[in-house]
Amino acid sequence: MRKLLPYSYYGGDHDEQQLFFSELRPVAIISQSVGLLSWFVAALMLAASGQTLQAGVLFGLPGMLLSLLISLRAPSVKALVISGIIGTTSTAFAFRLLTAYCPDPTFWVLPVGTVLTLSAAPIFGGMLNYIGAAVGVWAILTIGNFPARPGELSFNLSLLVMGSSFAMAIYLHAYFLNLRVRSHRARRELAEIAYKDVVTGLFNRRKFTLEARRAQQLPSNKPLFFLMIDIDDFKKINDTLGHDAGDEVLIHTAAVIDSLGMGHLSGRLGGEEFGVLFHGEAADALDFATALLDGVRAAAHPPRTVSIGIAEFDKDCDLSVSYKRADEALYLAKRHGKNRYVLAGAIQAAA
Repeated sequence: MRKLLPYSYYGGDHDEQQLFFSELRPVAIISQSVGLLSWFVAALMLAASGQTLQAGVLFGLPGMLLSLLISLRAPSVKALVISGIIGTTSTAFAFRLLTAYCPDPTFWVLPVGTVLTLSAAPIFGGMLNYIGAAVGVWAILTIGNFPARPGELSFNLSLLVMGSSFAMAIYLHAYFLNLRVRSHRARRELAEIAYKDVVTGLFNRRKFTLEARRAQQLPSNKPLFFLMIDIDDFKKINDTLGHDAGDEVLIHTAAVIDSLGMGHLSGRLGGEEFGVLFHGEAADALDFATALLDGVRAAAHPPRTVSIGIAEFDKDCDLSVSYKRADEALYLAKRHGKNRYVLAGAIQAAA
């Protein structure tokens, strides 16, 4: 239960709320539709038994219809919470009006209340919201209908049934909420494993490629430049200082790329190579490359350097075309002394 305390109202961060919304919305629509249908069937059965129903029995109908409409058009989990509260209390009120036509209305309070609270358990994203709605359901159904002689067997049994069903409903709500939370966290961890580089924390090549392809499809008048960044003499670092030292260089280099490349797509392409998809003009891309050269040198002691190949990102061609141009530029940077960048065949010395 302690783990569920952050989810006592709407539940979790934005991503978790989006997941809850996608899972809760169909359940809420089905539950509210079944509740509405059950009320219609109960009203028809009462009318068929010879009861003359007054127009007042329809007072709960607008609330049930409104809750279903909200669920059908809900944009977020918060809207579903509102529809859930309106739906459960309106359904309880609608059935309360019907019980007035039953010979023994007390007999119907317990099963109706139990069904409503249990069926509503999965459709709330927050514990406090659900408890409030469940208390409202029992208050609407029992006030004036509950056995009025405390101490008698009927009163005690009714109280036991109501209390146990309420406790079971809360347990079921906590159980479903826990399943959703664990499912979301498992998905998040799997996504990190699938798309994050375990050493640097940057996107791996797979995720970088997916996001780069997505960028190709987005309409934009701003040019894009692909920077391929390679740590100079990385094999020598691994061979002389060990792989732990090599990992430290990777981490420091990634930290500089991540810090300076805020707002731009960045990732580790493999080995000692990194990539950045820079949004901006050519002059800005060159200034960014200069900042990377300076930042990497200052990030480690003794200073380490990188070489950078820059190519304009071609949205109309396959990614491999831009990758190849940047790789060729990177090769020239290495060939002409390292610790520098090259843009589209023009050699630029490090600042």
